[in-house]
Amino acid sequence: MATITIIAVPPGEAPEWVRREWVGMILSVMEARDLPPTGEEVGVLGGPPTNPGGYPVETTVAIKELEKKSPKAAEWWKSHLDIPRMPALVFQKDVCVFDPR
Repeated sequence: MATITIIAVPPGEAPEWVRREWVGMILSVMEARDLPPTGEEVGVLGGPPTNPGGYPVETTVAIKELEKKSPKAAEWWKSHLDIPRMPALVFQKDVCVFDPR
């Protein structure tokens, strides 16, 4: 399974301190067949998407992994994100290193 390592603070609608917590994390990239249909991308708070064309990761898995590093940042995501409506978080390619494995 392909993974990404987040090497810089990703852009987005979450506060900068929350986004900073992703740096250093290694996350599995979702398979194309598991992605929602195109055209449904939105920002995490409902605005326009800030990472179109980036690497998608499963929202629930990513937040569980983040919780190990930063429970406070994970709690922000849980309290601000409509997880059932957003099955994938997308990270901009410029802030990631891709490993196709």
